[in-house]
Amino acid sequence: MNFSSPLLLFGGYAVILFVAIYLFVWVPNKKKNKQMREMHASIAPWDTVITIGGIIGTVKERDENTVTLITDQEKEVTMKVLLMAVSQIKEKAGENTSES
Repeated sequence: MNFSSPLLLFGGYAVILFVAIYLFVWVPNKKKNKQMREMHASIAPWDTVITIGGIIGTVKERDENTVTLITDQEKEVTMKVLLMAVSQIKEKAGENTSES
């Protein structure tokens, strides 16, 4: 009864599969999540941000879990969104985007 050869082969493939999943899925996802946490931590009032829904607004206030965005300056339209809904910072407050 030589069960060790097929079991070793199956075990070897299983180990290779788990290592591949770890290297190609878990590690890059962990790095991306760290970058998103750092970006969310750096959001400050008067930053211009884009949400995952495509809404562009200027941060008026920031709480621990939410941000209040000004979406229309003239009519003073604001909306409160979850901090995790912010996908990117378009412009930091105080940065000058015009180049001479």
